[in-house]
Amino acid sequence: MSRRKGSCLCGALSYDIDGDVDGVWMCHCSNCRKASGGNGNAIVIVKRENFHWLTGEDHRVTYELRPTYTITRCKTCGTPLPAEEDETNVYLTAGTLDDPIGVGVKARIFCGSRADWDFDMEGSRHFDERSS
Repeated sequence: MSRRKGSCLCGALSYDIDGDVDGVWMCHCSNCRKASGGNGNAIVIVKRENFHWLTGEDHRVTYELRPTYTITRCKTCGTPLPAEEDETNVYLTAGTLDDPIGVGVKARIFCGSRADWDFDMEGSRHFDERSS
């Protein structure tokens, strides 16, 4: 069984997960786009018993934006944190994982809400590092 760690940007919160993950879910709904400031949220779903806070569990703040949509963030750096809203699973924002997971996107949901700019234009350039 593999163990992977994750953390927020400032390092105040850290966690680990046991076991392999089967892929990343990419949500393109307008709520996730607003919460991330990007094209949506990339989520890894893990069983609750496989998720463990290591540090800073008390350093979280949760915002209930709608009855069906909450987001938890680090109260220092604002990193979106794992959501522990259901009794079975924890929903990790994939970008908070520090260790590689070895899998890609397995599903994209709410594609009908996808931002109209979420595609590569013809001639789009890609850089391994910051462009100059």
